[in-house]
Formats: sequence, C-alpha cells, structure tokens
Amino acid sequence: MPDSPVVQTAGHDPQRRARRRNAMAAVVGSVLEWYDFFLFSTSAALVFNKIYFSGASEFVATLASFATFAVGFAARPVGGLILAHFGDRWGRKPVLMVTLLMMGFGTLAIGVLPTYEQIGLWAPALLVACRIMQGLGVGAELGGAYVWTTESAKPENRGFYASLPGAGEFLGVLCASGSMAVVSSLPQEQFLSWGWRLPYLASVLVVIGGIVLRYTSEESESFKDAVAEGKTEKAPLVKAVRHHGRRILLMIGAGCATAVASYSIQGYLPAYTTQQLGLPDNVAVIAITVASAVSVFGVPVCGWLCDRIGRRPLIIAGGLAIAVFAGPFWLLVGTKSTPLIVMAVILGFAVILNSMIFGPAGSFYSELLPTEVRYTGLVLARETTAVLFSGTAPFIATLLVHAGGGSPWLLAGYMALSGLVTAVSVLLLPETAPRALRRKELRGSVSDGRTPADIEYTEVGGRA
Repeated sequence: MPDSPVVQTAGHDPQRRARRRNAMAAVVGSVLEWYDFFLFSTSAALVFNKIYFSGASEFVATLASFATFAVGFAARPVGGLILAHFGDRWGRKPVLMVTLLMMGFGTLAIGVLPTYEQIGLWAPALLVACRIMQGLGVGAELGGAYVWTTESAKPENRGFYASLPGAGEFLGVLCASGSMAVVSSLPQEQFLSWGWRLPYLASVLVVIGGIVLRYTSEESESFKDAVAEGKTEKAPLVKAVRHHGRRILLMIGAGCATAVASYSIQGYLPAYTTQQLGLPDNVAVIAITVASAVSVFGVPVCGWLCDRIGRRPLIIAGGLAIAVFAGPFWLLVGTKSTPLIVMAVILGFAVILNSMIFGPAGSFYSELLPTEVRYTGLVLARETTAVLFSGTAPFIATLLVHAGGGSPWLLAGYMALSGLVTAVSVLLLPETAPRALRRKELRGSVSDGRTPADIEYTEVGGRA
C-alpha cells in the first residue's frame, strides 16, 4: 500500500485534507448501511410479522420475517463480489457511489410498500425484492470503506482511520434505533399503519449527503499507484483465492463472533424481550440505542489503541470475553430489569463485540491482503461470514430458544462458541500494526517466509 511521495514543509501535510474527506465520505455510507439494516432487523421483529405475514401464527410469522431478513445477507456476497471486482479494477470511489445509491433506493422503497391486507402476497414479495436491493449494495459498502480509509491513511494511523466507518455503522444504528424508539412509542395502531415508515423515508437525507461527499472525494493513493505501475488484476477473485485462500478462510473465522453474537443481540433481542419476557416493544430498542451511542466512541478508541498495541491482542481478548460473557448476558436479560438489560447490552454489544473486536477489524482485514486484490478478498471474507452467520443469527436464535422451551441457554452456547472461533482464527493470523511489526523486527523475530502482503505492509509501515 505505498503512499505516493509528496514534498512536505515542516508541519504541513498536503494529503491531510484528502484523508479526512475520504474518511467522512466513507463514514456517511456506513451510517446508511447500518441505519438500513437495523431498521429492517427491528422491523422484522416488531412490524413485518404483523403486516406482511399476518396470515400465519406468531411463531411462523416471526420465522418468515427473519427469513426475509436473511435474504438480504444472501444477496450481499453476490453484489459484494461483483462490485468489489470493479473496485479492484476501476477504483474504490466509483463503486462506493453505486453502493450508496443501491442501499438508499432499497430503503426508501420499503417505506412506501403496501401491506399484505392491501395487495396480498405481492406485499412480502416486494419486501423481499427491496431487501435484495439493499443486500446487493451493502455487500461492497463496508469492505470498500475499510479499504478506502486504510489506503488513504498514514501507516501509523490506519487503525484509527479504518475504525471510523465502523463507528459510522453504530451511528447509523443509533439513528435507526433512536427513531424506532420514538415511533414505537406511538399507539400500536398508528405505529403499524404509518409510524414505522417514517424512519425509512428519512434515509433520503443521508443518501443525498453521502453522494455529495463521495463525489467530491479522491481515489486512494494506493490504488492510483497500482494503476500507474500496471499492477491491477483482471481477475482479482481468482488471484485472491489462489494466493491468499488460507488467510481469507481465517478472516471468515475471525468475523464469527461479531456475526453471530452481534446479530443475536441486535436482530433477535427485541423479539425475545417482547415474546418470551412480555416486556414492552421499546425496552430492547432503548438498550441497543444506548449501547450504540457507547460504540460510536468505543470503536475509534480501540482503533486508536490497536495502532499502539496491535490488532490481534484486542480481537483475541474480545473473542474470549464474549465466550465468557454469553451466559451472564442472558441472565441479566432474564431479570426483566430495564437497567440490567441496558447494562448487559452495553457490555456485550458495545464494549466487547463492537469496540474490542469490530474496532480493529477494518485495518486488520485490509492489511492482510495486497492492493490489487484487497477489495475483492476482504469482501469475499466478510460477506461469506455474513451469509453463514450474520443473516442466519436471528433465525437460528429463534429456533434455539424455541427448542429450549423459551430458555436462552442454547443460544448462549452458540454465542460463546462464536467467540472461541474468532479468538482461534485471529491467533493463526499475523500481526499487521506497524509499531508491533517494528518491535518484532527489533527483537529479530520476523521470519523471512512472509507473503507479498506482509512484505508490502512492512515496507509501507516504515522502519525506525
């Protein structure tokens, strides 16, 4: 990821403004991504089972609603790999313009869809179509934002800059959960008839702002250098799998905890607290709103921290922490006490999953792959994780709790297992933070058997 040489005067960095603008443009798309997806996951638990699958029992309607949620994840790798291919061929910026438009159109369309009572089976069919449109765009969004910010940042600050799109994701969750908390407090009839639609319609404001920012931003220096040196790949997916297949498989495992445990909380918890515990609709939404607010600050703090102590220590510690905390999490939720539920979600969702694991993930994943296949390889790993674990998490959570007679302990075991998979996978991957690499070099512990991605990263990281 070589940065183009620039002439600098003391205290002046001509690329600083471009880096900041790219980061802002990446963050706006990330805000929209999880704004869209959190709205859908919450609506799947509280709305869609009542107005789009109203002809079935509560259990079957909830399963059907969550299955629709999973459809978007099934579409993600398709759109992600197609768009990432062009991102590695033509550039990060134009592809990220397309992802923003696709996500925005899908979300806005959901806000005006007729219900089952109005048009029958066409209603859930159109809902699925909108969900697929969202998924196609989302598939390349966060991966592209990670790559764009990582390649635009200085080596010693990549962890922090690449964490900003992650913080944007939780800002999106915060906006979505906050808006759903407001509209879900309406009388039930008003909420189900028109109130739930308002947050979907409001997404157009984010789309307009994001398009303006991305249009006026710059392509990353690394990609421009790759084009100038003739190093772009005609078939980046083939090269990524052939030369970095083992690393991509471990990256899939590394994302297991944030996929399973995060979506079990943000996707299934609203349904569990209302259906199994009999609590008001907004209890889980309020808890996730507060935890998302904590995450907006916690994610960049851990991004900054991973520039200093390394990516791996934080992610491994987070994986082990969620494995230990999965049981106590559901114990706290089972008390039916709103303050304890909020505390559980803050600790599990905000501190462990979002900050410790998700915070360093953007730079860590990007640095593991070379420029010419970085976008495609990262999307392949991330979206495979999404299909296998993220999109299915609320559905599997529903089945596990049902199989346990309403008890969450099978689900707690599933979440704990995902944490262990993450910790082991990251343990088998190399460290990429420049300061950690330099410490290893000074101790003479870096081997000569490094991959091209390792060598490229070390060179860019610079040596003392």
